[in-house]
Amino acid sequence: MLGWAEKAEVELEAGAFVEVEGVRLHYLSRGEGRPVVLLHGNSGFAHDFAAVLEAIDAGEFRALAFDRPGHGLSERPPQDGAMSSQARLLRGALAALGVRRPLLVGHSWGGALALSYALQFAEEVAALVLLAPAAYQDEDETYAAQRILVEIPVLSDLFIRASDAFIRGEIKRNLERAFSPDQLPLEYLRAAESLWTRPSQVRAFMQDEYGYNPAVGLLAPRYNKVSVPTVIVTGDADALVNPERHAYPLHSEMRDSELVVLPAAGHMLPHTRPEAVVNALRSAASARPAQV
Repeated sequence: MLGWAEKAEVELEAGAFVEVEGVRLHYLSRGEGRPVVLLHGNSGFAHDFAAVLEAIDAGEFRALAFDRPGHGLSERPPQDGAMSSQARLLRGALAALGVRRPLLVGHSWGGALALSYALQFAEEVAALVLLAPAAYQDEDETYAAQRILVEIPVLSDLFIRASDAFIRGEIKRNLERAFSPDQLPLEYLRAAESLWTRPSQVRAFMQDEYGYNPAVGLLAPRYNKVSVPTVIVTGDADALVNPERHAYPLHSEMRDSELVVLPAAGHMLPHTRPEAVVNALRSAASARPAQV
């Protein structure tokens, strides 16, 4: 029987690619029903939604889980990985795949990306499902020095490889917080250490981390203009993205939103509460029926 890390590699290999603006984006898909697009957090990859893909009724939804640019097997534009640009690339990918007005699901950093998409392309989204969303500015400057070095092209790969022990330690520390109060699965940790220590992915993570505050600083004043039904799902024990600073004020700001608070649940809801994610999808779908 394959372990989590091996299954992750198999799932990645079994995915497909779509090219947009010269950038190859990787995705996993399942089902033939109403389109659902799944966006992971930072760091992360498409397989973070493996349990959700398994829980979805294949006749009810057509689910596509993307590796965001620079993560998993997706390429990253050489000069522009900004959140708004990621939304534009995603739009192009969906057009190329014939996906119209999907239910857009964003987890953590991906929640802010889903909001960015909905504000840029309001008529092209049926509804939003935001899972433990990060939506407001965070003052954490933990990685400031590392980021400066990572963004120096000549030193970046050398620095990242020399920092392998530090990076692995940070992965473990953050994943323990993310899964808490549930246990961090050892196989997931091994997969993350294998996939997320590559220089290209470390660089994408750093760029996304430090592009986050400027991006949500511009987005936050416009959250009340999001015009599609939205279901916000958060865990009351989220130790990574505090719902009192993110999910709760976001719900207050968005007029057409529903808030679901899961008891004794942490940050990694796609892994630990996949059925709750599917229930949120159904709630969002019923709030905005598919157009014929």
